[in-house]
Amino acid sequence: MLFDSHCHLNLAAFEADREEIIKRMEQEKIFAINIGTCFETSKKAIKIAEDTSNCWASVGLHSAHTFPAPSNQLDKNEINNFQDNLGNTLPVEEFDSKFEDLIRRHKKVVAIGECGLDYSYFKEISSEEQEKCKELEEEEFRKQIKIAQKYNLPLILHLRDLYKEALGILKENNYSGKAIFHFFTGSLEESKSILQNPNFYLGFSGVITYGNKLDEVLKETPLERILIETDAPYVAPVPYRGKRNEPFYVKEVAQKIANIKDFPLEEIKRQTFQNALRFFEIR
Repeated sequence: MLFDSHCHLNLAAFEADREEIIKRMEQEKIFAINIGTCFETSKKAIKIAEDTSNCWASVGLHSAHTFPAPSNQLDKNEINNFQDNLGNTLPVEEFDSKFEDLIRRHKKVVAIGECGLDYSYFKEISSEEQEKCKELEEEEFRKQIKIAQKYNLPLILHLRDLYKEALGILKENNYSGKAIFHFFTGSLEESKSILQNPNFYLGFSGVITYGNKLDEVLKETPLERILIETDAPYVAPVPYRGKRNEPFYVKEVAQKIANIKDFPLEEIKRQTFQNALRFFEIR
């Protein structure tokens, strides 16, 4: 069994063959959390979870949806972050009561997010506009921290090279719950800073198969603090790089970690599966 702790079967990239993918996941015993990025994709994640025994959902507002999308500056993958399941451009949103209502009404919601900080979307706009966008991102991040605390749910954090800033905001808000630093690509120093908090975990994706940049981080990170993920449909691991990512490819992430840590693959699969159950409190 394998647990893909972060994927997006709820996005448009899977509209044509979602049911086939889910059926195969059930057959191959692939468990997954489908991650909300806005209100519509959060609803879709919940629908998949409630229709599928081996899937759960998160509810969240991705930082990409907190400000007007500068579409002329986005690459193909980034554009997808601003679209609904049918490829329609999504409006700017706020994490408000309708999100909280989803959390209250649906038992298979096991986390808040993905949420956090990502300043890369507006790097080419004016300094004044950048500051406004940063303020919007941080405001929505803080809202989701509070909701995670209120419902005792873990946070799924999207942070692009802003680990120190995020840790500061979490501390300012006296956050005492669990958090997964999704798609971690930071330094060894940053990983050690994060792991000082026993409630914080690191999520590793297929990007670790692209080279050896994160090898030292993985060697130094205790296995019991690691979650594995695909972030499907994005960033497929080697040997599928350049293709649509799928939850089945989480095995390649597990294999790379096994190689780096010199552990049997089955031990990586077993421990990361148990880590996911413990982190999301799935029984």
